[in-house]
Formats: sequence, structure tokens, C-alpha cells
Amino acid sequence: MSYGNQPGGYGPPQGGGYGSSGGYGPPPGGGYDPYGHGVQPPRGNNGMAIAALIMGIAGLFVCGITSIVGIVLGHVSLGQIRRTGEEGRGLAIAGLVLSYFGVACWLAALLGIWFLAGPIWTSY
Repeated sequence: MSYGNQPGGYGPPQGGGYGSSGGYGPPPGGGYDPYGHGVQPPRGNNGMAIAALIMGIAGLFVCGITSIVGIVLGHVSLGQIRRTGEEGRGLAIAGLVLSYFGVACWLAALLGIWFLAGPIWTSY
């Protein structure tokens, strides 16, 4: 038996084939880049902005005391967000609006009570 050139059998591939893919491309949707470029880690919300929102909501129910804390936290968090580029600007603004609204409502309520009760207190 000889294994030389036998008639029949399979010859070289006819055209095309698979060819080279040129290596792997970037992963879909980003991923790890060993050279330090590309996808940035997600930035979290500023903690003081969240606290300002919570204090603003609570200030509507707790005589406005926490609203004063919410105003301070809201302004401090806006400064931090501007400096660091964190997320949470909307939370800080919402906390400020609710805190100022809470202080204004409680001041109006106190002034209303004072004006209504004033004539009663002076009659004695």
C-alpha cells in the first residue's frame, strides 16, 4: 500500500475559508481595561444630599427643627458636589426646597398663633 498521491480524496480548500479575525475587539458595553482607559466607575450619590432630603421631609412634620439642619446640609452638599463631581445635585436641591418650605410653614403657623392668641393673652 502506498500513501502517495492518491486520486480522489480531499484537495486544498476552495476559496474563502474562515481567515483571521484580527484579534479580539473591545468587549460589548465596556469592561476591564488593563491600560487604565475607558470605562469610569459609577459615581455615587452624595451622602449629605440624601441627608438633606430626609431632614427636609422630616422638617415638615417635626416643627421645622430638622429643616434648619436640612438647609445647612443642602448647601454643604451642593458645594461638595460642585467640587467632587458626585451625583445627587437634584436630591440636594429637593432637600433645600423642602427645608425652606418647612421653615416658612412653621414660622407662618407660629405667627398666626401669636396674632390670634395675642388678644386673649392681653385681656387678663
